[in-house]
Amino acid sequence: MSTEQNNGMKPAVPPKRSLLSDRRVRLLLSLLGAVIAWMAVTIVVQPGTTTTIYNVPVDFTYDSSAYTSRGLSIVNAEEKTVNLKLSGDGYTIGSLSANDFVVYPDWSSVRDSGEKTLRLQVRSQSTLLTGVAVSIDGSNTVDVVFDVVEEKTLPIQVTTNYLKIADGYILYGTEVSKETVTLSGPSTELSKVETCTAEVTHNGELTSPVTLDTDLRFYTRSGKEIKFDYTTLEAESVEVTLQVYKIATLPVTVSFINAPRDFDSSVLSYALSKKTLNVAGPETQIDRLSSLSIGTIDLSTFTLNKVYELPIELPSDIYLLDNISTITLSFDCSGLETKTMNLPSSCVQVVNLPSTYQLTVETERLMNVTLCGPKAALETLTPEQVVVEIDAEDFSVATGQQNIACRLYVPSNGKIFALGSYVLQCRIESN
Repeated sequence: MSTEQNNGMKPAVPPKRSLLSDRRVRLLLSLLGAVIAWMAVTIVVQPGTTTTIYNVPVDFTYDSSAYTSRGLSIVNAEEKTVNLKLSGDGYTIGSLSANDFVVYPDWSSVRDSGEKTLRLQVRSQSTLLTGVAVSIDGSNTVDVVFDVVEEKTLPIQVTTNYLKIADGYILYGTEVSKETVTLSGPSTELSKVETCTAEVTHNGELTSPVTLDTDLRFYTRSGKEIKFDYTTLEAESVEVTLQVYKIATLPVTVSFINAPRDFDSSVLSYALSKKTLNVAGPETQIDRLSSLSIGTIDLSTFTLNKVYELPIELPSDIYLLDNISTITLSFDCSGLETKTMNLPSSCVQVVNLPSTYQLTVETERLMNVTLCGPKAALETLTPEQVVVEIDAEDFSVATGQQNIACRLYVPSNGKIFALGSYVLQCRIESN
């Protein structure tokens, strides 16, 4: 048993500690007091605090209706920033930034086109700036150029004065990626512009087509080149394709259709109004040509002493340099005559008929056949010398009766040909 118990006394109670006796609480209260004291000094003790906001940009769009309502636009304005000097209570101005203000020119003096020196103004964009004074620190003016902004569209003219084309070649034409260009700018500048050119240049001699990026240039009516100060261009350059082709002079030929087998075309002596043509085209294609066939003569419709007017039709990508569109073709028929004959069915020969078919000619005699050729050859010609040919490759073979076109020729004389077209009534049967 303890002494206390033995003495019959209660144990001692520890004394209660005060909150302020806690060191951490005292420290916190000290810091809070310091903050309150600082705020009191800032707001009350130092109400005239000043500060500067640097590099606030000038806004040229603010209240722009003041000049756009007069039909004016800004065509040039210097990029400018200013410093704003603020004074007031430190608490308020300490939280401000450039976003709280707008700096803009005073448009009130703008009445017409030209360069204007305008005074800058500053306006608060916040409603919480009571008691804050704002001013521009330093230069408070800006130079602005005004004018009526218009658009003008000009055709692009390609010039090739500075090109060198190799001998034997020609610049046949040009193609430009844009036919027109649109300019946007002050009327005082646009009114001077008369023409737009793409002046193509190239180092060395050209022998083949080429596409070149070419700058656009602008000129007054008197031919003076214009350098724009404020006008903007839809495009500053265009692509120009130069069609450089090889030149050739080629003889003209005529071909014949519906001619007999082994036909000797020398019997048809003819004269052309132009024997050669001057043409141009890609070098690879020109080099493949030795002559130009300008047309065909259908012997089935040939008429003695007729003069033919043939349109000139050239191969693809070959271009005519001569200023003509047709060639006149006339025949010398002085040595030719015609002879009319009736040909028996025994003159008919069938070729290329499949072996599974049999063809029978039901026309007993081919009447009024007109043959043309040298006079001497026709005088001795007999029906038995004429072959009437049916070629199964010229028609669709099917059983039954058909009227089949035939060809006539004289094996012994390739200078004799038939005028007109002829058919035979035939019957085809399966074997």
